[in-house]
Amino acid sequence: MKKIIKIPLIAIPSTILAVLIFFSLFINTIIQKSVETFGPKMTKTPITLEKAKVSFFSGRGELHGLMVGNPEGFNTPSAFFMGKIKISIRPMSVFSGNIIIREILIDNPEITYETSLAGSNIGIIKKNVMAFSSPSQTGREAPSPAGSKPAKTVQIDTLQLMNGKIRLSATLLQGKTLDIPLKSLQFDNIGKDSGGTDFAKVIQEVFVALSDAVIEAVTGSGKLLESGAGSIGGKVKEVEETAKEGVSKALSEMKKIFEKK
Repeated sequence: MKKIIKIPLIAIPSTILAVLIFFSLFINTIIQKSVETFGPKMTKTPITLEKAKVSFFSGRGELHGLMVGNPEGFNTPSAFFMGKIKISIRPMSVFSGNIIIREILIDNPEITYETSLAGSNIGIIKKNVMAFSSPSQTGREAPSPAGSKPAKTVQIDTLQLMNGKIRLSATLLQGKTLDIPLKSLQFDNIGKDSGGTDFAKVIQEVFVALSDAVIEAVTGSGKLLESGAGSIGGKVKEVEETAKEGVSKALSEMKKIFEKK
């Protein structure tokens, strides 16, 4: 007579429930720590996130107060500030090798473009992001440690950045700025065709596109600034041309932009 092994059915759902409860309780802490730990490795600048408020069960939520600091030598408080980011993920995908993010919406971001003798803050951060673990720096892929698990990948259905504002400044202005608009950006189906892509590559792709849009807006904003940008603290007389990417010539160009009385 065969023995029948009985497995309590409640054991399986209770285990899953415990895992779900754990993630629901700690997902916001995990998000915040991940942003503040991984981000600075790429940008080589301080990064802080005020808080994350994401529901694990619905996958929807918001990130508040994301600030990317400046490299050393710049006077403005930050390079990027995003007051509120709406996010929607597929909750159960966090347990798989490929995390699926349905939507990321960044509304009203503030980007400060500052120049100094070393170049621009955006240009320096862009170089840091592009150089992060780039195989092109060595000419070959770095080998994975023996026995290590494959790194998680990510797929983003839609990422939108809208109603952005660029604050144009220079070290000679001691942190004072002029504001110009930033065009909207949208990225669709990131990593979809390949079944997911590396987190660092996603950040690199988005950041390079964003920094290029910032530089494009700055270099093409001369007429806008001339027509009514006003003055900075009553000291600016007129704007002759816009700031351009550069190292030694950046400071002289910004002197032309902000001619004092």
